[in-house]
Amino acid sequence: MHLPHFLFLAVPLIATITVNAESHVIKFVNQCGFGSPALIQDGTNILVGDEYTTSGPYSGIAYLQTGYCLANGENCTLLEMTMINPTCAGCGSTTDISLIPPHAYSVETSFAYYGGCDGEGKMCSDPDCSEDAFFTSTDYVAQVACQVENVNLLVAFCADASELVLGGSSPSSASPSSVAPLTTGPSEPTTSMTPSSPATSSAPTAPVAPSIPAAPSSPPATPCADDIPSAPGTPTASAKRCRNRPTDTPSLAKREHNVPAARARLRRARFDH
Repeated sequence: MHLPHFLFLAVPLIATITVNAESHVIKFVNQCGFGSPALIQDGTNILVGDEYTTSGPYSGIAYLQTGYCLANGENCTLLEMTMINPTCAGCGSTTDISLIPPHAYSVETSFAYYGGCDGEGKMCSDPDCSEDAFFTSTDYVAQVACQVENVNLLVAFCADASELVLGGSSPSSASPSSVAPLTTGPSEPTTSMTPSSPATSSAPTAPVAPSIPAAPSSPPATPCADDIPSAPGTPTASAKRCRNRPTDTPSLAKREHNVPAARARLRRARFDH
């Protein structure tokens, strides 16, 4: 059985269409520390995560939902985009920021292309960004086009999308869609981690040395055994005995009177021998 000749021609044509299918990545980076990016198509937020990949041309709007934006971005900074491969000169992708009422400035918003026309875009960082946003329908200077096929778009809030693209950090899908503003690393705690020295008032007071009694001017007289009561079971033979000296005048006179007589007897005994 022979297949019709046109079927052999159709297979390469289908393969060529599949390889050259149009696709665009729309990526979001939020460094405001609040709000959620929204990508609206036909009144519905189609954004899941931090990026959306189209399967053909795309036309829609985007904004940072802070709680005050209506479904079509009213009351907030609006970003309008048309992502499409050019079929004629000047018929490619185009993007702009709009503050035409009822839209109004809400947060810093920027965009830039990557994967083609890298870094080309606009940034509106205040309510008077006259050359970077539409305030009337004729402010075409705010519009940025790109004539590269399958070009991608970075939308940044509270950050410069052009700097992120040219720095090579933004197109990575690892970047979160809503992150806190860039800050330096947390400082190392010092005082709270170092135990504080005990206060002077809480330090224990050094004990005061007891006063030493003054030494007596003369050693006390040794008490006599007769004056010390003996403890039960304590021997008294070795105790010091005191000899009572006479203190009365007659006794002293009697002792002095007997001294010469004793000396005379001593001499007499020597002559006898």
